[in-house]
Amino acid sequence: MAPYRTALTIVVLALLAPFLYDRSQVLVGFYKNNPIRLSKVNALGQQDIKFADKIRSCEDAIIIESAGVAILPCDAGRERWNTVMGFFVPGPVPRGELYLYDYKNAAAPDSESLKRLEVIDYAPGDDYHSLGVAFDEPTSTLFVANHRHDGPRVDLFKLDLAALKATHIRSVAHPLIHGPNAITLRNSNEFFVTNDHHFTWAQSRFLTQAETYLALPLGTVVHVDISDPDTTKATVVARVPFANGIELVNKTTVAVASSSKAQVNLYSIVDGEQSGSAPALTYSSAIKLPYHVDNLSLTSDGRLLMAGHPHLPSLTKYAASRWICNDATELAKADGTMKEYCATGQAASGASEWTEAGGLRHLYIDTEYPTSASVNYDPDRKVGIITGLYAKGILVWRD
Repeated sequence: MAPYRTALTIVVLALLAPFLYDRSQVLVGFYKNNPIRLSKVNALGQQDIKFADKIRSCEDAIIIESAGVAILPCDAGRERWNTVMGFFVPGPVPRGELYLYDYKNAAAPDSESLKRLEVIDYAPGDDYHSLGVAFDEPTSTLFVANHRHDGPRVDLFKLDLAALKATHIRSVAHPLIHGPNAITLRNSNEFFVTNDHHFTWAQSRFLTQAETYLALPLGTVVHVDISDPDTTKATVVARVPFANGIELVNKTTVAVASSSKAQVNLYSIVDGEQSGSAPALTYSSAIKLPYHVDNLSLTSDGRLLMAGHPHLPSLTKYAASRWICNDATELAKADGTMKEYCATGQAASGASEWTEAGGLRHLYIDTEYPTSASVNYDPDRKVGIITGLYAKGILVWRD
């Protein structure tokens, strides 16, 4: 009996070894990437944190190179209402906003380069809380992952950049789109959307955290077809631990960020033989990062950009305090410990680029601009933008 038990123990340990090693690296990162020990990198050019007194909590961004502008979805209400991180602070929740940043002229004053887009025909009005966004330039349509109080969905807005207007044209809701986080478009009528978790915070705080820290492959990538205005077709095409940012690298490859695994998975896209059927995703490889990846973007010259969070414990603490630190009334009522943290608390950022030929290159790993969630770059104008999940303003650099 003893040899049998020994053999069984060896088999179990062998099966568990990859999982235990993988999770141990997360714990190592919790130590190494603490803001007081973080190994910093800054490979950006001339840089500036802009609009810190006007916008905050801009999770994602879209650069429209043809116009030399960026679309910024910003949501100060995320300080009180965050369905991904589990913050549900009682009281009124400010609605999210859409901004247009004209980055073409570096000498233009901030008052001229940042404009708010007027949202038209959107119901239920103030209940708008954006996460990832995607833009279809041929139809000038913005796709927004929206975590409304009455249920998440993907909302579509027709943009008129000259008139600074965003007109709501459609809401896409489906049982398989239960926690939309990021979106990438195949064409005007097809897109992939990630659901970061299977278990939501509203269902179970314990199960959500277990799913995150055990890196359980319960997050999903969903293919959505909205070519029929009356019907939404949705199909799960991949399962990923904490599926977050997503981006088409080319017509046959899609990249998906796994925040729990601190990596970006690359999948081959195989279209179905029958017309109208969902494509299949086949895992091919992974890009390992020294931080937990949030959103992805692709430059026009083929660089995959990624941004994320090097140290989850400090990110969580920083994020959970913003509803106090950024509210003068709440801050006045806070105790001395909280006031001190509001003045000195830090959260790290990470931003990198990858190409198949050149590999991985880190652009920014630092705390000066906190909680990076997306990075975008215009290679012709040599302008880059980093947005922060809970940061004031955006980080803009010019090479």
